Amino acid sequence: MSPEVLGWALGRAPDPEAVTHAMPKVLNWIAGDSEPTFKQLTSFASRTGTPFGYLLLSQPPELELPVPDFREGFGGVDLGSPSPDLLAVVHQSIRRQDWYRDFAIENGLGEVEVVGRAEGMSAAEAAADMRDVLRYEVAQRRGTWNDQRKYLLSAFEDLGGLTVATSMVENNTHRLLDPDEFRGFALIDPIAPLVFVNTRQTLNGQIFTLAHEFAHVWRGVGGVSLEDMRWRPQGQVERWCNDVASEFLVPEADLRSRFENVQRLNLVDQLERLASTYRCGTLVVLQAINRAGLRRFEDYGSTYSDEVARLKAISADRDNAGGGQFMFSQPYRIGERLSRALISDALGGRTTLSEAVRLMSLKSLTNFDNYADYLNGIDT
Repeated sequence: MSPEVLGWALGRAPDPEAVTHAMPKVLNWIAGDSEPTFKQLTSFASRTGTPFGYLLLSQPPELELPVPDFREGFGGVDLGSPSPDLLAVVHQSIRRQDWYRDFAIENGLGEVEVVGRAEGMSAAEAAADMRDVLRYEVAQRRGTWNDQRKYLLSAFEDLGGLTVATSMVENNTHRLLDPDEFRGFALIDPIAPLVFVNTRQTLNGQIFTLAHEFAHVWRGVGGVSLEDMRWRPQGQVERWCNDVASEFLVPEADLRSRFENVQRLNLVDQLERLASTYRCGTLVVLQAINRAGLRRFEDYGSTYSDEVARLKAISADRDNAGGGQFMFSQPYRIGERLSRALISDALGGRTTLSEAVRLMSLKSLTNFDNYADYLNGIDT
C-alpha cells in the first residue's frame, strides 16, 4: 500500500479532518507505520470519495476530466485538478446519457434539432433563436424566479434534452458540490444532449448557468463551466456562451426600450425594477446595462462586488434550491425525462430494476416504487 497515494486521497477528501477523526489510524498508514485492512481501505475509499482501485496504485493518478474544461477560475485563479465530486457527477451524467441515447434509438426518437444549430451565429442571433425555440420571450415570462428555473428545465426536456439540477453527488448530503469549482456543464450528443446545473449557487445564478449551458448545446460544444459575469473569459467559446446567456435573459434591444423609464432611478432601484421585468438576477441586469453602455461605471468590478455583497446581506440562502422533501427533489436531481424513461423501461422488463435504481441513485426498490408513484401523481 503506497503511503503517498493514501496521503493524496486524504488531501482530496471533502473534509480531511472528518476522515482522520473517524479513522485515526489513517495518519499511521500515511506515515508508513502500519497498513489498512481490506475493510478499512474500503471505508477509507468511501469517506474520501476515491475509487477503490486508485488506492492500489503505486503513485497518485493524474486525473483529468473526460470532457473539455472551460473553467478559468474567478479572476484567473488556478483551479488545479478536478475534485472527486466533480469527476463523480460528470461520469455519472455520461452513464445516464449513454443509457438514454440507447433508449431513444430503440424507441425511434429523433435527434434534438437545436444541437449545434447556432454554429456560425452571432451571440445575439443564437440568443434570439433560443428564446424563440424555448418560448421564453420577455412577454412570455410569468411567476417567480423558481418558476423560471422550473420552466427552463422543462422546456429543454420538451425538446428532447436531459437536465440535472443538484447540489450533491448521488443523493449524498455529505458530498456537496463546490460552486467555486464549477457552476455547470453540458454533454453534447445529437440525440441526448445533457445540461447539468450546480444548485449550490443562488437561484438567480442557476438561471444564468442554465442559459449558459443551453448556449453550449446550441453551439454544439460541451464542457465544464465556471461562468462569472464579473470577468470577461479569455476563451472564445466561454465568451460567446456568456454573451448568449446574457442576451437570452436580457435582450439588449428590449433593455434599451425600457431603460428610459428607469434611468432617473438610483442603481439599486434600476436593477430591482428591471430584474422583476426580466425574471432574472440583478447581476445579470447589471452586466447587461454595462454591456449596452446605458450607464457609465467608474469601476464596474467594484460595482459588481457591491451588488454581490448587497444580495448576500438580504438573504444568504433564500435562493438555494434542491431542499425540501426527498421525492420533490428527485425530478431535478435526476431529470424528469430520464426518470420517466428509466421507470417505463424497467417496468416493461427491458432494463433491470437494479440498473434503474443505480442510474437514478436510489437506495432501494422501495425508493423506486415510491418515486414512480410520485411522478405518476404529478400527471394526475
